[in-house]
Amino acid sequence: MESKPVVGYYGLWVALTYLSVIVAILGIHFALIENVRYALVCLMISGVCDMFDGRVASLFKKRNTREKHYGIQIDSLADIISFGVLPAAIGYVGYDPSGNFISLGWFDTAIFPIYLMAALIRLAYYNVIETELHGQNKKRTYYEGLPVTSVAIIIPLVYALCHIFNKSIFGIYNILLIFLSAAFVLKIRVPKPHARTQIVLVALGLPIIIYILFLCFSK
Repeated sequence: MESKPVVGYYGLWVALTYLSVIVAILGIHFALIENVRYALVCLMISGVCDMFDGRVASLFKKRNTREKHYGIQIDSLADIISFGVLPAAIGYVGYDPSGNFISLGWFDTAIFPIYLMAALIRLAYYNVIETELHGQNKKRTYYEGLPVTSVAIIIPLVYALCHIFNKSIFGIYNILLIFLSAAFVLKIRVPKPHARTQIVLVALGLPIIIYILFLCFSK
């Protein structure tokens, strides 16, 4: 039986996962003080951390079974904060193109728990399948349902496009969350990105984050 003075694991192999949570909590703070652009930047940074945390962990070959299972669990728990709670928090703050605050009705507010529940179910199901694959020494080749981490590029991209065309993302934000919620739980096969694909995704996301950062400092 392993004996430690504290619970949990704190090696470098899990550092990016912890960093993702810290950045996401900062993003929630920005959302609550109505600074949507900084919140979106935090969302994208959390996405980058999540994209590479598994590869960083794989460099540490001497991890025991508990550490490997811990990595699976903590990653999904971090994801529900970074890609579940943070996008929902962003949805509570909305402006039209003129900068006027948009008040939320009951239907608008109801979308957020639906989105969070879909993300939670998706992540729990992922953990079950991932644990089975580890037990069989198999590697995942595809995802079932849209990975929740995809919102790290989808939501900022939609925001950037809306800003370019002088539209408010919050006019369609609830529709976007409904679409994402359905995509999380529908049993569609999404290929797991390889290293080159991940680099391409980062390259595609870089102009978006630069654009949003430009907007942050332009006013």
